[in-house]
Amino acid sequence: MGTVYWGAHGAVAANAAPIALMLGDSWFWYPIDNLAIEIQAGFENNDFVVIGKNGAEAAEWTTKLRKDIDFAFKMYGASVQALMLSGGGNDIAGTADFLRILADDCSKATTVQDCYRLGQPEAIMASIIGAYRAVILSFRAYNANATVFCHNYDHAWPTGKGLFGPADWLKVPMEKAKVPKALRRDVFKDLVARLRAAQLLLAKEKGLGPVVAIASAGTMPEDDGSKDQWWANELHPTPKGFKLLAKKAFIPALKKVVTL
Repeated sequence: MGTVYWGAHGAVAANAAPIALMLGDSWFWYPIDNLAIEIQAGFENNDFVVIGKNGAEAAEWTTKLRKDIDFAFKMYGASVQALMLSGGGNDIAGTADFLRILADDCSKATTVQDCYRLGQPEAIMASIIGAYRAVILSFRAYNANATVFCHNYDHAWPTGKGLFGPADWLKVPMEKAKVPKALRRDVFKDLVARLRAAQLLLAKEKGLGPVVAIASAGTMPEDDGSKDQWWANELHPTPKGFKLLAKKAFIPALKKVVTL
């Protein structure tokens, strides 16, 4: 019977033999349910090791999280069949980060592009992809052949709802920047699409080995974000949502490359 290990040290202590490492943010770490749990459910007899933390930014992979990542790669990099990356959402979400992307006053905006600060979101996307590239190259020092997976989230709703009350991930910074209500979800959808496009270009780069960008956006059915059926809050799916994402987008992709 396989399991998910939260951190490489615990996995080593348990003498685990994971088929994949999962490095990322709350989509792998969310306390109620998450992608790691739902993906592992599709591989009943196999272990997975999750590294990173809730709220992690991709930019932290080479700074705050570097030692944990280096240890995980040293212990399991050569033996795993896949590395799964979840990063970029926290580099954008939240008042401090989002307001660096949005113009100071978007009240007269009529298009998504009107809402962005000069040079954005190209600059933040370049930073995110730079973090992906760096961690992939670090992984390749141990494993030249395992597939690296990345994904592009799904189309969340800027509701202002958080884990235990209000959050400032999407709605609050958009309100501060005076983004018209009619454009708020489209702004986030555009950022998700740009991340997807950047990941597809990354997958074509020479010297990175096999990289697959999973098309996760648009997996969950459209609703208004208020019924709590697919979205637990403005950034995280419900267990039903995570289960659907794993079943439709992630498990099939992983099963194409791993040998069980």
